[in-house]
Amino acid sequence: MIRINPLDLSFLLLENATRRMHMTAFMMFTKPAAQKATFVPKLVEAYRNSQAVAPFNRKLKWLGQGVAAWETVTPDMSYHVRYIAIPAPGSMEQFYETISFLNTSLLDRGHPLWECYVIDGIQGDRFAVMIRVHHALIDGEGGLQVMRNALSDSSRNKRLGAPWMAPEKKVDKPRRVRPTASQMEKVQALFQRLVKLPNDLIGMGSEVVSLGAQSLNLKPRGASLPFTAPRSLFNQTAKSAARVYANIELPLDEVKALAKATGTSLNDVVMTLIDQALHDYLREHQADTSKPLVALMPMSLRDEAGGSGGNQAAIELIAMGQPEAAISQRLQQINAATQSAKAKGRGMQKPVRQVYSMMLMGSLALIDTLPLFGKAPSANLVISNMKGPAEQLYLGGAPMVAFHGLPILPPGAGLNITFASVNQDICLAVGAAPEAVHDPYRLTTLIQQALSMLQTEVSGPKAKAPRRSSKASA
Repeated sequence: MIRINPLDLSFLLLENATRRMHMTAFMMFTKPAAQKATFVPKLVEAYRNSQAVAPFNRKLKWLGQGVAAWETVTPDMSYHVRYIAIPAPGSMEQFYETISFLNTSLLDRGHPLWECYVIDGIQGDRFAVMIRVHHALIDGEGGLQVMRNALSDSSRNKRLGAPWMAPEKKVDKPRRVRPTASQMEKVQALFQRLVKLPNDLIGMGSEVVSLGAQSLNLKPRGASLPFTAPRSLFNQTAKSAARVYANIELPLDEVKALAKATGTSLNDVVMTLIDQALHDYLREHQADTSKPLVALMPMSLRDEAGGSGGNQAAIELIAMGQPEAAISQRLQQINAATQSAKAKGRGMQKPVRQVYSMMLMGSLALIDTLPLFGKAPSANLVISNMKGPAEQLYLGGAPMVAFHGLPILPPGAGLNITFASVNQDICLAVGAAPEAVHDPYRLTTLIQQALSMLQTEVSGPKAKAPRRSSKASA
């Protein structure tokens, strides 16, 4: 058995009927011309006869009150791989209604914490592979990497790969750099303190955040601190399992051109578009926009080879742009904030950053357990960025035509915006509690408008209309 580390354990302890802690993503493909009737049945059969490797062959085993481990098992592939056919005409609206419904329930902890749905009958001779996997099992960056391992960049490769299967080529793991003795003492002391709170990890916030910030000197000048974000419409947390979703695809080359022209990064540009859209959305709803918003942003600690399980990411609070700033000024302000966070992170060893991340998660969770803290949240939303494949990908010769996620809502937050670069697009997904954002499609429209606005200010080319923009609710 493998002992679950405190960060992964927190995703299990924070989960309840209205706050799911699994990640969901789907890949959509066009069937090969000569196999329109046979390709999907062949894929389902191959998936059900496949072998799952770590971490997809690990089942949760509770060792005691709030203490757990991963037990290696042989998964029942008939349970984990499901087949669904959408009735004619198989519209995208039907597809989104289907996946929204499938994403409502919690994963069964009596099995390894993942499920796969092969969805057939989508108009245009398309099918989709949708994966649900618990955040305790693997993080978003690792999930994206194992999904990439399942695909090929050649239409001639007929391998029917899956994220839970071993990749075609084995990548050697890099040597781990050990922290210094003094750093290890601090981390071990904090870990010992954290694992003594297994039944009440949600309530660790104020005491542990204070302890960590003082003992590890993690209060950087000018950075956003816990409990200092303004209360906003986006802090309305879910009162039920209902979620609303919307997706949009932005032209990658246009966003890269903006980043180059302004001396910033692709991540900074997309965060700026999101920030501008959020302020516009608040103004449309006559909500308060007097203070900068704060985003909780994961930052990957994963190396180039990493498809291993668990969470290898740190979390930081990023202060966004000033409410009345022009969008080009907003971009420079966000760039300064992200550069500051990266500089601070480079000065910490990975274990120290992970402990700090747990403290920040605890500060968010207090909103759900102690209503008083809802008046002084740590963040207004989650923004997550992942780097995806830059080339056209195939599954057994079937070309991938879309990739999107259905973002989870962490404790104390009602809005999560996740984006990933895939081929020639930035695939951006909005996941929200309807109490926080009742019309996520409007938010994606405002993001597209912000792109045009920023291009105008920096004298770049006008933005193309997004090729696909869809919404769904569950």
